[in-house]
Amino acid sequence: MSSLRVHSPTFMKRMRVFLIFFGLICLLAAKIFASQPDTYGIGSRVSVMTGASNLTKADPAVTYENPSFLSHAKTIHVSFGAMTTFDFFQPIRDVVVQNESTGKSLQYGDIQTDYTNLSGVNFGLTLPIQKITLGVTGFMPYGSLASVNTFENYIPVYGFYFNRPKRFALISGVGVELFENFSLGISGNFYLKSGANTKINLNNENSTVDLAMDIKPAVSPILGANYTWDSWVFDATYHGELNYAMTLQSKADLTFMKSTDEDTGEVSFPVMSFLTQTSMFYDPQMIGVGVTRLFTNGLSLGFKLVWKNWEKYKASFSKVEFSNPEGMSTKIPDIHFKDIWVPSVGIEFPIQKLWMRTGYRFEPEHVKDQEANSNFLDTHVHVLAMGFGYSMKDFFGFFENPIDIDIHGQYHKLTKKHVEKGDSQSVGYKQGGFDIDGFVTHFGLSFSTSL
Repeated sequence: MSSLRVHSPTFMKRMRVFLIFFGLICLLAAKIFASQPDTYGIGSRVSVMTGASNLTKADPAVTYENPSFLSHAKTIHVSFGAMTTFDFFQPIRDVVVQNESTGKSLQYGDIQTDYTNLSGVNFGLTLPIQKITLGVTGFMPYGSLASVNTFENYIPVYGFYFNRPKRFALISGVGVELFENFSLGISGNFYLKSGANTKINLNNENSTVDLAMDIKPAVSPILGANYTWDSWVFDATYHGELNYAMTLQSKADLTFMKSTDEDTGEVSFPVMSFLTQTSMFYDPQMIGVGVTRLFTNGLSLGFKLVWKNWEKYKASFSKVEFSNPEGMSTKIPDIHFKDIWVPSVGIEFPIQKLWMRTGYRFEPEHVKDQEANSNFLDTHVHVLAMGFGYSMKDFFGFFENPIDIDIHGQYHKLTKKHVEKGDSQSVGYKQGGFDIDGFVTHFGLSFSTSL
């Protein structure tokens, strides 16, 4: 496969387009916390394929999926789209919601499973420059760049749908055809880490709070390779872990509780110090291999298998460690995750002027075991997807090049699972147990064109 070559004026023009586009995105990214489009995908075409490897078209989304496919791009390609989700989880009613482990008396109640739905816009750009191709892709949710919510694992929660996808994503990379039919690529999934120190002075006249916060940039690497042999395409990818870690150290001077020693007259007051660490967002390292078969009639069939290192998963709840007063301690119920293998398949074929697409992915449950008071709800998930693409020429006279319109939908079906606890004092206990079940629907629309 020959690489695209450009003259100096064209090179400068394309660099200008890329720098303007990338600069605008970086202005937005300056306030974001984490990024990872693993749950739904970025862009309608890839979202339908559910991660399968028939990514031979130079869609900007390959910057995340496998940056080596950027080398297939021969023109500047831009894409924008919108997506939304709706979740429907099984209600959990009349269970133990607090006990002595949470520092409260035994009480029963209902658990909220109606989480805030996710909506947002996706964007992408590919830019060939001589022998290499640059790519940028990402996602920005409506309303806020990131929605951060930690939770107690005492309370039953569908952890992987509760908050994990609700964040800005920014991925940029480069692909190059190293040898004929063999390409390599590297991308960076950009995010931030933070730490804070607080000093609180509580008194009867002039209470104050001092805050010092440090925010550091971080990047999760993505490596990719692909090889084309006859009508077969083989690819491999590596995604590094993404861990938005947050550390909070606090010291509180409780001067309103001061006391005076009767013998010495010395005034003293209690000081409370604690340290808390949590992972606001965490995505595991992943290794994937895929194969695609290309047929002469335009049909393509792709299969992918991904290993996800969930054993090292860090859930978004934190443990508080007290250094003063002495004797105070906290304990979070243990929860252990396990590595999983995720298979997916995707099919794309033409019908007259439409490109029809469908895909399937199986996401096994991630939790290995957990203590009685832990309630991280998890089960197998089947993901079905369908969509189509249409190329519209002369888009109402505004563009000379065709506009590609892609529409997709996903259906995430959670396998029904029964949860029953033997200890009637455990949070989440219900006589006879309760079922976890539900589904999530995801819809999207994308527009893309070459310049």
